Amino acid sequence: MRIGSLFSGAGGLDMAVEAVFGGRTVWQAELAPGPCKVLDYRWPAPNIGDITKVDWVALKDGERDADGKTLADVDILCGGFPCQDVSSAGKRAGIKDGTRSGLWSIFAEAIDALRPQYVVIENVRGLLSA
Repeated sequence: MRIGSLFSGAGGLDMAVEAVFGGRTVWQAELAPGPCKVLDYRWPAPNIGDITKVDWVALKDGERDADGKTLADVDILCGGFPCQDVSSAGKRAGIKDGTRSGLWSIFAEAIDALRPQYVVIENVRGLLSA
């Protein structure tokens, strides 16, 4: 199974999803320099960078690999979007636009455009009451 990873961090969730589903991560999205170094070391997958700048529909028309797949062809989309605004330790600003946790809307756009078979979302318990 092909896995796309949003908010990849150092790849902990990616490792778990690979282990559970028996898949391989074909791309990741991370901006922070430290975690990017870890991802570069652990995975041969491309980092698509800032998800707010990705055209998910255009990704479907991108370069194809040896199997005829584009980066958009993922079976699983996983990620843990920022939790600061939904955590009980945070300000509880919610998941509205303009908050870090509001990046959830970009995750939702990716789900809608890519239509993966599975979506794995990691976040804090406060998300359930946000």
